[in-house]
Amino acid sequence: MLIEVKNLNKTYYSGKINFKALNDINFSLEKGEFTALVGPSGSGKTTLLNCIGCIDNPDNGEIFLEGENIIFSKPDKQAELRRENFGFIFQTYNLIPVLTVYENIELPLKILKRYNDGEIKKMVLSILDEVGLSGLDKRKPLELSGGQQQRVSIARALVKKPKIIFADEPTANLDSATGEAIVDLMKNLNEKDKITFLFSTHDQLIMKHARRLVHIRDGKLSESEV
Repeated sequence: MLIEVKNLNKTYYSGKINFKALNDINFSLEKGEFTALVGPSGSGKTTLLNCIGCIDNPDNGEIFLEGENIIFSKPDKQAELRRENFGFIFQTYNLIPVLTVYENIELPLKILKRYNDGEIKKMVLSILDEVGLSGLDKRKPLELSGGQQQRVSIARALVKKPKIIFADEPTANLDSATGEAIVDLMKNLNEKDKITFLFSTHDQLIMKHARRLVHIRDGKLSESEV
């Protein structure tokens, strides 16, 4: 088992209003899955993604990564988990505009401090080729189309070979044709390299391609196989 979530709860407090974002969530994910958390805005899907990815902390419950409980780890431990094990793809791309495509992708490798410059160059150029962006390594993000920027963010997430990639509404800012190409790219990477993907989405395009749908509404889960 790659991920196992047990009895997870999360409430947001705002003045006199308490919002129960996650309500006793139980969920598991095997290595190599291509799974979508599906629900309307405010359903809790992004909150669940962020809790599993150690971006946010739940109120209580347990989250296991390959059998190790990662809930309420110290901030430096959570940073290490994100750095070593997780890749993230966001709907707004979150690229650094002053850096080139190459520099954006090499950044997680530089942070790891595990590879020399020659190894990093080989890894970056290889992943650029894999996502169909060869020759664009010297461009800045704003010199690219939205679909190309999302491919850069996918390459950045993939380059360090994470155990799981969390994709939060990755097609939300793309037209349907570009979105289809991005989903096909991620699905091919999943099938070829056995990379695990967990999406949060309400996009029918991703739902159509996912091999498993986990529905969430009002912070509660229900599941359907596809």
